[in-house]
Amino acid sequence: MFTLRARAFGLATTILLTGGLRADAQKAPEQDPFADIAVVNPAEAAPVPAQSWMNRFTHSNFGFRKEIMSEFTFDQDGNAASRQSLGFEVLKKFSTETSTLASFNFQGRMVRRDGFNPVMNDMEGQSRPGWAFEYHNVYLDLYNVLNPLLGSERKGKNAGRFNIRAGRFYVPFGLNTQTDTHGTVLQLSNEDNFGFERDWYVGMRGMVNRHFNYDAYYMVGSGYALRYNGQRGLAALRLSLAGRYSARYGLEGGVSVIAGDRLAAVHAGHIHPVSTQRVGLDGRYRHAVNRGTLTFTNEISGGLDARNSVFTELHEGEYLHASRRWGLATQYRRFWQDPTGVDASVVGEVSWYFRNDPGSSNLHWVKFDVERRLSVKAHGPFDRPFTVIALQYYVYR
Repeated sequence: MFTLRARAFGLATTILLTGGLRADAQKAPEQDPFADIAVVNPAEAAPVPAQSWMNRFTHSNFGFRKEIMSEFTFDQDGNAASRQSLGFEVLKKFSTETSTLASFNFQGRMVRRDGFNPVMNDMEGQSRPGWAFEYHNVYLDLYNVLNPLLGSERKGKNAGRFNIRAGRFYVPFGLNTQTDTHGTVLQLSNEDNFGFERDWYVGMRGMVNRHFNYDAYYMVGSGYALRYNGQRGLAALRLSLAGRYSARYGLEGGVSVIAGDRLAAVHAGHIHPVSTQRVGLDGRYRHAVNRGTLTFTNEISGGLDARNSVFTELHEGEYLHASRRWGLATQYRRFWQDPTGVDASVVGEVSWYFRNDPGSSNLHWVKFDVERRLSVKAHGPFDRPFTVIALQYYVYR
């Protein structure tokens, strides 16, 4: 009896549902959801407006930084000098959906100088009184240039190994290639060692393995201006620790070799080619301490200018408070050349930071420096020991 009743109930439910669905179908016929969408002929579609080359250049992977520098210096005799500048930096990367192919960098500033004191971050300013437009970095990087010749597996194994750089950048000797001293008062030793900290060159750079990087370049040896004046240029090779050592242990360092000809100011400032050989060893160590970070930097090098022996050393200690708001630094530098003698100085610096981004992409500071030149070479531009005070205001963002 129960089974018959269940079957009857199921049959009645089916009849009711079927009838209801038929009634709904009669009342509301099914509509095409795409019926009101117009079909557009691709040939009649509105064309995309063409972009200018400037819009395409700045559309993606483009960076533009602004720079302000105001610097006043005073020597022990009361002579004052001023350097005011407005600058910029352009960085453009050229990429596909999966990799970066190349990048371009240009950095320059318009400068006004009144007077001159021999502060270490503007030694070349002695020859540029008044207004001057200066360029600093001008270079093109090409990444993984051997990829077209490699298979897929070898591309992965050699990523970051074969890159080309051409243009003007820091001399690949010592820590300068991995330390941007563009805006700072304290400088490294290449200005004393070669007469310039940047040069024009072309060559290869990349990683050797997970422990070491390499830089191998041919340099023009002319410093600021791209010119040949009897010099054959310089060959440079640098082997340095990979970035993993800096990230894990706070350690940077390397060995550098340079040989060839460069232009140098000799004999009362006249520019002549000079045969140059250098071998250098450098290192930097960062160590966290109570409420801050201590950094120790050292560069030493030796070699020949023509047949005259040369020896350079630089030692620097720096403390940066954990807030990144203020810091202290001191530096000792010495450049000895036979037979002209020794240039040596000691510097003390106090810095206050309004902004101090760890990546150096957003900087704003005031620095106060005192340099005491302990000794001066016999044929140098300054004939006696002296003291220079520098006050600098700097913005980069």
